[in-house]
Amino acid sequence: MRILIHVEDPGAANWIAPLIGALEGHDLHVIAEGAAAAYLADRGVTTREWPGQTSAAALLDSFRPDAVIAGTAENLESRGLDLIDLARLRDIPSASPIDQAANAAHRFRGRSDDPRRHAPDLLFLPDDAAAQAFRDLGFPDISLAVTGNPHHARLAATVDTLAAADAAALRARVAPGAGSRPLIVFLAEIGYVVNPEAERWERELAFTGRKGNAPRAPRMLEELVDALDAAAIERFLVLRLHPKNTAEEFDGTADAVDLVSQGGDPLPLVYAADLVVGLSGSLLEEAHLMGKRCLSILPHPVERDWLQGLASGAIPVAADRAELRALLPRVLAAPPPQAAALRRDATETMLSALNTLVGQRAARRAWSAT
Repeated sequence: MRILIHVEDPGAANWIAPLIGALEGHDLHVIAEGAAAAYLADRGVTTREWPGQTSAAALLDSFRPDAVIAGTAENLESRGLDLIDLARLRDIPSASPIDQAANAAHRFRGRSDDPRRHAPDLLFLPDDAAAQAFRDLGFPDISLAVTGNPHHARLAATVDTLAAADAAALRARVAPGAGSRPLIVFLAEIGYVVNPEAERWERELAFTGRKGNAPRAPRMLEELVDALDAAAIERFLVLRLHPKNTAEEFDGTADAVDLVSQGGDPLPLVYAADLVVGLSGSLLEEAHLMGKRCLSILPHPVERDWLQGLASGAIPVAADRAELRALLPRVLAAPPPQAAALRRDATETMLSALNTLVGQRAARRAWSAT
């Protein structure tokens, strides 16, 4: 099978990487753009650049794929959307991985107001909550495959490996200089980006930070630092940047950060942490699944439904400054949760769903030709 894969954002790259491994023996043409290129390279995945000024149509003409897989992106003009549209016009099966329910209405709208404007034939979904989010937007059930998250197999394997490793050596490697101080990791994120409501949500953030004008994630870090200081909590604070962040965005708290972590695999750092603090990004959920103490500083109430751990209450949520200052010392002192029993068959389930889609399309063409 000849498969054209396009990925632009790290969230989709987490799904694409294990799928590429499972597709060994197939003829793959993997194109990575934006932050996904370096992200996949860090994980040993070989990709190609988009070929110069080549159009999406010319790319399909030259490769002639049996299927197109396009990761969603915060870029509303992603070339992945063009590939999906052209695949539909040419009757080529198309699929997209979805890492979480958040932003369901914006993943395939492009510059339109229609959440299904650039929808593929099939969505690979992590859970029933994500499936329901797309069902509510009018996506037909036949297009929704709840496969589980293939990245969780890697997460589970990492936990197995790190649990057997020397904890002191791991800590010294990922946080040199921390000593015996509590290791607290803050997971940075970018802004709302794809949401038309972004400007309003930024104005309505539940935290003011120090001056009331810092962007979303830098403002939450300000709140964390001030809460740690208010509780006189000695710590070694690590700022873990999102692949799309820059350290300069967090200059306002640079003097309070002991280490900036960027690039490479974040999981060893997360596993070594005594407390992981984030907003509503997928790495916070992963930290919880790994059995780490976690705390969400929730910038806006709408984000509570973006992660299962937040919606269920499994991850403690601070919705305002007073709650943050009350929760922080309690969560840090509490025993860590048990690591979750994670599915390890999601990649195989994705591959089965893709094979079914391609097989059904081929059968339909053969029937039409008779």
